[in-house]
Amino acid sequence: MNSLEKILGINFPKNININGVTNNSHNIKDGFVFFALDGLHAHGSKYISHAIELGASMVIHNDLEYLSNKENIIYVEDLCIFDSHTQKNKVFLFLEEFYKLVDIQSKNNYFAFTGTNGKTSTAYLTHQMLVKSGYESIYIGTLGTKYNNEEINKSISSKTTPDIFEFFKIFSFYNFNDSVSVCIEISSHALSQERLKGISFYNSAALLNIGTDHLDYHGSLKEYTDIKFQIFNPSSPLMLINEDLAPHKDKYEYLKNSKHQLTTISKKNKSADIYYEIVSIDKEQSLFNIIINNPPIGYFPSYNQKYKFSCNLFPEFNIENLVFGICSIGFADFSQIKINDLNYLTLPKGRTELINNIPANVIIDFAHNAEGIELFLLSIKNYFKKIVVVFGCGGDRDKLKRPKMMKAAIGNASKIIFTSDNSRSESFNSIFNDALKGNDHEKVISIEDRREAIIQGSKLIGKDDCLVILGKGHEVTQEVSGKKVFFSDHGVINEIYK
Repeated sequence: MNSLEKILGINFPKNININGVTNNSHNIKDGFVFFALDGLHAHGSKYISHAIELGASMVIHNDLEYLSNKENIIYVEDLCIFDSHTQKNKVFLFLEEFYKLVDIQSKNNYFAFTGTNGKTSTAYLTHQMLVKSGYESIYIGTLGTKYNNEEINKSISSKTTPDIFEFFKIFSFYNFNDSVSVCIEISSHALSQERLKGISFYNSAALLNIGTDHLDYHGSLKEYTDIKFQIFNPSSPLMLINEDLAPHKDKYEYLKNSKHQLTTISKKNKSADIYYEIVSIDKEQSLFNIIINNPPIGYFPSYNQKYKFSCNLFPEFNIENLVFGICSIGFADFSQIKINDLNYLTLPKGRTELINNIPANVIIDFAHNAEGIELFLLSIKNYFKKIVVVFGCGGDRDKLKRPKMMKAAIGNASKIIFTSDNSRSESFNSIFNDALKGNDHEKVISIEDRREAIIQGSKLIGKDDCLVILGKGHEVTQEVSGKKVFFSDHGVINEIYK
């Protein structure tokens, strides 16, 4: 019996060939082991026949109702039951042994970020600061993966937060020789589905904000909030939270009983555990200070310390994202004597991206919910005379957020062009009519073709105005009628101005 058989407590078929392992039948290649596990909509056993057709050499499942007499389809009852001592289950142990990756938890440093808005930028900025300070680091999130200064890789995981199978695949792909810092986005879906169960300890965990998003999945704002707070369960030695959310902590027993306390961050309350103030802010240069009033135990620095920073980020919410990133990694590599220069930092593509080297002000941003749109437009409106917004709402998603998104745009822009944004199986007109409900649509025009909408928007701005294109950010596809087709907001802007 080999080591993999011992972990699962079974005997493999003779001469079995194992070339890979996955829990997603779409990823199966010849010789792969397919783990058929309980999924969001159905048990993975539903896809066993398809997996075998695609070349799976063996299927491991835990569906008591699935019966098979084939020797390469094997039932393991306790496949996903976690050991209370090791915090690992048989799947996790199998992946460790298959990839020869031991101590993936304790060997590395994890910096985790969740929030309705800003987690991509915060994780990405944190990664850059760690690399600049000489640490090995990997970013994992919406954009893909990025190791040190290498190009972003989108081939390993398509989710904001990978599941544990993809997570091990990422570590195997990069073949880290030493310990690495992991700057990772944690989505509410990932928290709800416990995608990374087995990675049970974060060096720091940060909750940036909570808006109204994904309520079609979570059911209510309360449930969504409960799930977001799960980033602190189990507790981390450093748990950072926007002070506005701190009152929620009394609802959760695991926080009341934690040996670690939440650390609040605020730009409004000078008495918060960590207070930051923006000295000046502009499209080219921003200055801000961070004051440590009440650091957590073991945190560097000690009480009542002040640090000064400069960067080229704007508007204010990006400074807040950066503050969360700085506080997550600590201040050991920053100076109290001089202004710390962070002008090397860049935001991810499609995040508050002011397009360079064109004769107009055009910003592309990923904002795709009411809070995100309102916060974004409020933050930039004072920099420009007039703002023209191009945006849409996703099909087959929460219909109730559509009029809220429209209201946020109408309240903060001179003109709105409503257009397509992943209509999926819904008609564009149905989505548009939902968005108009209860809103004054005097400022609004509708152009279904997103390319034409952007072109029309570019004709409505002068040199002191700004065209804002929201919703897709870095994405380069549109999903319509079940098909994904190539589309890039950036490509259209290049077509117009370059």
